[in-house]
Amino acid sequence: MERKEIIVVTNPMIAANRSAEVTLSKFLRVIKPSVKSIEVIGGNLGVEKDLSDVVLTSFSIIRYPNKLKRLLTIVGIQLKMMKSIISHGKKNQPVYFWIADKMILPYFAAKLKKMEVNYFIYGNVEKEGVKSKFTELSGRLIRYMASHADYVCMESPSVKKEWPGLAVKKEKIIHLYTDIVVEPEYKDRTKILGMVCRLTPGKHIVESIEAMVRIHKNHADWILEIIGSGKQEEECKALIRKYNAESCIHMLGWVEHSELQNYVAKWKYLLFPTDTEGMPNGLIEMMGSGIPAIASPVGGISDIIQDGENGLLLMDCSVEIIAKSIESAIAVSEENYRLMAASAYKEISENFTLSAAQKAGSKYL
Repeated sequence: MERKEIIVVTNPMIAANRSAEVTLSKFLRVIKPSVKSIEVIGGNLGVEKDLSDVVLTSFSIIRYPNKLKRLLTIVGIQLKMMKSIISHGKKNQPVYFWIADKMILPYFAAKLKKMEVNYFIYGNVEKEGVKSKFTELSGRLIRYMASHADYVCMESPSVKKEWPGLAVKKEKIIHLYTDIVVEPEYKDRTKILGMVCRLTPGKHIVESIEAMVRIHKNHADWILEIIGSGKQEEECKALIRKYNAESCIHMLGWVEHSELQNYVAKWKYLLFPTDTEGMPNGLIEMMGSGIPAIASPVGGISDIIQDGENGLLLMDCSVEIIAKSIESAIAVSEENYRLMAASAYKEISENFTLSAAQKAGSKYL
């Protein structure tokens, strides 16, 4: 089969946050062996050094604090991206909208050029955190673009369940990978629960802090470490101070991806309550380090965690259920924990390496 020239469209990147660059680079590595060439169109683009042959059509964008200025800037950059697609796109050429949930003008350009439109869906913004007019509009945009795409793409089959009522005619499953560490020792791990996520309402950090305060009364030797940043950061710090819980709950802030293993290697469990997900990279990475997750069964999580075998599932994200699930995790015997951790590692080391992701994705490219 002749390899194709493809275009990837992605949301503008935030200059201070390299996580988008890391994620985009992983996606490009997965698809690169199966295609002839790749052009990425977006704003403030960056990719890692080994991808220097990928063509970047990048437009500068400033993230203004003023909402109107920010909206006008986003419209402006979408017009530039739209022009690039009209100029570079060809009939039937595949274009992948990767983390491009609101790129409606480039989407229209791709449809105008009669390109093969592949649109990725992730967690459902309509379910996440506090509902607003903005999340409602975002949900409508995503539903429109997905329902009119030639292919709906996702990282795991159950992601489409996050979007009830969405008609998926043709689909592609293309997932990312994690760098697998040498199989670790699973015994005598430190009594640490870890969280790595955005500090936003949909990730239930506040509920997790309150659950940990309850847990600490009976398990004073357990600690909760929280890695990440976001709009709830100050609220979380204030809550920890309110409960005088600084000794058992540590907020570590944003950690560069390259440094992450230095922090998480000692964790016993990943705590991952969430309203909605695609296939969360953080969860894959932790399981790939042999760290079982206590996680919500949403999106792709339900495809990889078998309750009690390679992790534990949260039935909801209330303080009561999170605390109860942590209690259950603490009660797991050392032998059963070792089996659970080894099973988590096996799931990821067999199915979520770079070569496994490339092989799985190649059939769709």
